[in-house]
Order: sequence, then C-alpha cells, then structure tokens
Amino acid sequence: MAMKIIEISSVILMAFIVLGVHELGHLIAGLKQGFRFELFVVGPLGIKRENGKIKIYLNKDIAHYGGLAATLPVDDNPENIKKLAIICLAGPIASIIFAVVLGTLYLSLDFQFSKVILIGALTSLGIFLATTVPSKTGMFFTDRKRYERLTKNGPEREVELALLSILGNYAKDNSYANINEKDIEALISDEHYKFFGLFTKLTYQFEKNGTFEAETKNQYEILSETMPKSMVKATNMQLDKLNK
Repeated sequence: MAMKIIEISSVILMAFIVLGVHELGHLIAGLKQGFRFELFVVGPLGIKRENGKIKIYLNKDIAHYGGLAATLPVDDNPENIKKLAIICLAGPIASIIFAVVLGTLYLSLDFQFSKVILIGALTSLGIFLATTVPSKTGMFFTDRKRYERLTKNGPEREVELALLSILGNYAKDNSYANINEKDIEALISDEHYKFFGLFTKLTYQFEKNGTFEAETKNQYEILSETMPKSMVKATNMQLDKLNK
C-alpha cells in the first residue's frame, strides 16, 4: 500500500515537473530577452514580484495549477514584438527537449520507478504536441499559432500584444481593474477573442464600478449562444463570483 502511494505521488510530482519545465522555457527565454520577471506558477507553488520584491506564495487558484509564467518588457523597444514571439516558442521547445532527455533516461536506466520517467517523457511530448499541432486550445491560440500571429504585420499582431498585456496584468494583480481599456477593445474587435474580450470588459466594469454595463452584458449573452457550453459555464462562474 505504501509503495502504491509513493508511485502515485511520484507520478503527480512528475506531472508538475513537466509542466514546470514548459513554463520555465517561457520564463528563461523572457529573462534572456531582457524582460522583467513577474510571475511563475506551477501547481501549489507560486513566485511573483510584489512591490518590487520577489515573493514565494501558496497558489490557491486551481486555474493556474497547469502552469503560468510571465515576464514583461522594461521599455517600448520595437524589438519587443520579436522577443515575445521567441518567448512563445520557448515553452514547446523546452517540452520536446525534456521529453527526449526523459526518454533517453528511460531507455538507459533500469530502476524501480523507471515507468515514472516514461510517463514524464510521454507527458512532456504530449504538451509539446498540444501547444504546436492545433491552432487553438479552448478560446486561446496555441504557442505555435501565437508565434505566427506575432510575426505577421497587421491587426492579428496587435491583438496578440493586447492579449499578452491583459493576461500579464491579470496574473500580476489577480485582477482586471488595472488593464488598459484599449487592449480590451482590441480583443473585442477580433472574431477569435471577442468572447473573452467581452468577459474581460464585464469583469473590468464590475471591479471598477461594482456593476455590469447593460450593453456589454447583452453583447456577452448573445455571443454566449454561439460558444461551447463548457466555455460559457466557466466564464459565467467567474462572473457570478463577482456578483455575490
């Protein structure tokens, strides 16, 4: 029984390690590009910048258990767009390298928990495929597709920059109150992100004014009819929490 518990715990730990390596890929790439560290979360472990200091904390947000890393530019250098594109690709690259490393260890070593290494290799490979093969997962583009949108001239790139700004600010403050309204409108203008843009606008309005504006709520509800039910359920739950 004790051995079974150890095996299960090892598999869970390996899953968090694999997720952590993917996010570390994004994080290290951002730091190498000269961006400022803001946030790193994997499972219950959270590290963030707060009031100019690095703080370790217990992550209680289940939505962030899958991993999250954020680095932000320190200036308005036009090269930041290319740097953000590189950061997007760094996660999948880290995952495929880690999959190869674990796969090699599995084939080279023979010990009691080698199957945990195999599970880690397959999980890391799965994350690589999930973030590169499809164009979207849920309402967001994958790392590979985001890289493509960032490296193209035109509105797609501006929308991705707006999204990264919104997600980065939310991750830092755990709030939409300090988000730039122009970034929200950029999402709403994009057919792919309009639903998330309206959700963000509603949350922003409530955190600022304590209420949802009727016009925005109406647009959100109309678009909800065309979106996947699971996605709408998740966003509605977040809005209901605000209204309690």
